Amino acid sequence: MSNPLPWLAALALVCAVAGGSVTHALNASLWLGVAVGLGLTIPAWAARFAPASMPMFKGFDLERWAEFTALILLVVIAATMAVTGLFPVLALVDVPMRIESNLSMLLMAPVLYGTYIVLNRRGSTARASTISERLGVALSGPPLVLSLVMAVAVATGVVLAIDFVSLKVPASEFLAAKFTQRGIIPPLTLVLFFWGLLLLGNKAWGVSRERRMLGGVQDGSMLVRAHKGALGESMEIDGFVEMMWRKSADFYVVPRYLNWAIPILGFIGTVLGISLAADGIQNIIGSGRGLSDLSGDLGEAIAPLGIAFDTTLIALSLSVVLTFLQIGLQRREDNVLGDFESWVRNGASSSRRSARSDDAKGPPGP
Repeated sequence: MSNPLPWLAALALVCAVAGGSVTHALNASLWLGVAVGLGLTIPAWAARFAPASMPMFKGFDLERWAEFTALILLVVIAATMAVTGLFPVLALVDVPMRIESNLSMLLMAPVLYGTYIVLNRRGSTARASTISERLGVALSGPPLVLSLVMAVAVATGVVLAIDFVSLKVPASEFLAAKFTQRGIIPPLTLVLFFWGLLLLGNKAWGVSRERRMLGGVQDGSMLVRAHKGALGESMEIDGFVEMMWRKSADFYVVPRYLNWAIPILGFIGTVLGISLAADGIQNIIGSGRGLSDLSGDLGEAIAPLGIAFDTTLIALSLSVVLTFLQIGLQRREDNVLGDFESWVRNGASSSRRSARSDDAKGPPGP
């Protein structure tokens, strides 16, 4: 980083706005949050202007510190949005909802998420020294905890938006009821859905980047760098290819789990709703009152059936979308890695047939 001052100033501004939004949502002093946010950047400023002879800041990594700060702030923002936005809408806590504060936090969350992703990828690329690490940078998705925290913030924002629209447009009240009056399961399925979207989105960006690099500036491709490292260490081609495909498959473990967990949550909601309705009907039958007196109680007793059907409907719908995106992304990545494997094997075969190493063609382009 040649000139970190503008970058540090931007980071200080983001931290100040994020801290102020959190304290304002918690009904605390706005300036207290601004001061705390700015305080998080003090070590970075001190390291920037401290004399080089000071041992305290020797080896201080500015980008790693900014990466850590962005993660901490994102966790705090997601937790605050859940407490002051999601839980009040679901009537789980008796806390006044602060729409303006949640809106500002929702705007800050992608900034912090993007900051972490960019810095983490740059740092991982620079620190990757082994073949496994280079393949991991090329084929792994974003950090799981980071994407989960961001998914909580996005899901909270979506539920708040649905609730707000239902207040302005009465025709959309039926949709708001499915997400805000059916318990905690619909918001949980939204969290898992957006978690999967963030994982797949970051992975798609990485696959597109590798495909572009393979067809252009090949030195920027982590796959090519990993292959060069394998050649330098005299690693067998079969071992390198097997490691590459294993790294690719490792990423899809969590998305597959999410595609399994989302429908399961819907079925849990179904069982819960039917169980609550059965308890209500059993109480009515045991009351011994006449049918003319039971119309209102019967309506209340079968109301939980809305939980049973709506949670399953939401979960299955989200799972269908996520599964479709995962299959499409995996096929795209398999095509890229298949072309790259062909180039690796053809290059190895041609090098054995010819003593001239420049006979081998470059990696395949898009």
